[in-house]
Amino acid sequence: MARCLTGLAILALAAAPAAAQEPSTRFFVEGLGGAVVPTFDISDVAQTGAAFGSTLGYRLNDRWTVMGEFDYGAHKDQATGDADINTLHYMGKLGYTILQPQAEQGWEALLNLGAGAVTFDVPGPSSFTYFAINAGAKVAYNFNRSFAFVLSPQGDIAFSDESEILTDNAWVWPVTAGLRVKF
Repeated sequence: MARCLTGLAILALAAAPAAAQEPSTRFFVEGLGGAVVPTFDISDVAQTGAAFGSTLGYRLNDRWTVMGEFDYGAHKDQATGDADINTLHYMGKLGYTILQPQAEQGWEALLNLGAGAVTFDVPGPSSFTYFAINAGAKVAYNFNRSFAFVLSPQGDIAFSDESEILTDNAWVWPVTAGLRVKF
């Protein structure tokens, strides 16, 4: 984790002169909604549920973006469909733009990798938080310089404790869409 943060800091410092020459729309905020899909062993425990999330991003330059993303998933248990299982995903990410719009309007795409944590809030007095890694993409259609529609398929792998949530690697996929506001 420390290496990842050090690498992000070095990239930010190296890109600072280039970023200083870009327009003022380097920051963005996303409001997202969709589904959180558990797969592999965790799907034996939790059903697909609704997801809500947000992203705060900063474009270092034309290609690189750093992001902080939070997703909240509301699941039901697989056995009865009655018990609530909530997941909270906290990720720091580095994105690389693979498609840029040719003007202020148009399609944009980036691939991202990151790390952070996923908390499983299960029935009872306990919740469990585990280190997690992330991979995903952001595909956006820019309406203009300030607003975009964004689709955000992500994959989070939490390195969990089997004795606590019945698996030692919980694969959970937040797939969301929403609005990006750039400033």
